[in-house]
Amino acid sequence: MRRLFTAGSALFILAAVPAFGASSPRTAEEDFARLSQDGQKAFADIVQAQQALVANQPSQAQSLITDAQQRLAKATQDNRAFLKAQDSMQAVPSHGAPKRGVIAGVQVHWLPVDGEYAVTEALAPEKQSALANANTHLQNGDTGKANQDLQIVGTDIQYIVGLAPLEMVMGDVNRASVFMAGGNAASAADALQSAVDSVLFVSDDVVVTAQPPGAPAGGTAAATDKKTPDNF
Repeated sequence: MRRLFTAGSALFILAAVPAFGASSPRTAEEDFARLSQDGQKAFADIVQAQQALVANQPSQAQSLITDAQQRLAKATQDNRAFLKAQDSMQAVPSHGAPKRGVIAGVQVHWLPVDGEYAVTEALAPEKQSALANANTHLQNGDTGKANQDLQIVGTDIQYIVGLAPLEMVMGDVNRASVFMAGGNAASAADALQSAVDSVLFVSDDVVVTAQPPGAPAGGTAAATDKKTPDNF
């Protein structure tokens, strides 16, 4: 599995990865509930804003950046976020550390912004297709169909979660807004890329352990605001 943080692309691409806290059976409802609705939408905004800047659509980019700011501000109240130092969490080996990391020992709030399933063994074509469909349905919030797909896969499945350092990302998006106001689209694009480059990919075991008790059931229900197909 490798990260595909390019404008308009999915957060992850499917491939076999080493086992890392795999658990089975699992339900898509529980997995999706651990993600932040506002965090998901904010990162969709960020990538779409990057796309708008590439297309020379500054007004559209500014609108998306503003929405991302509002979503991230709301996410500060999301009890799915948790306080932890980056160096106390182990990145999934297939991704490694983020391009831009947090200073060692400094605790920041981590917001779960996306997730995807992977497997630890080669799959038959029909099961590969089912796993790809499960990821698509999960990203769109259709957990019922995702569960059906996972039943077809029928093997140990790993759930990988993308964590965003909330304070850092808020700073990046705020800087992007300031740059846009000054007519500096190139620097705004760089600030948005910094946000993307800060995401840490971990096993869901890390999130389950770190999130406050009852977090998935608290806050705004993640499944009530489905992500757009053009996310991440």
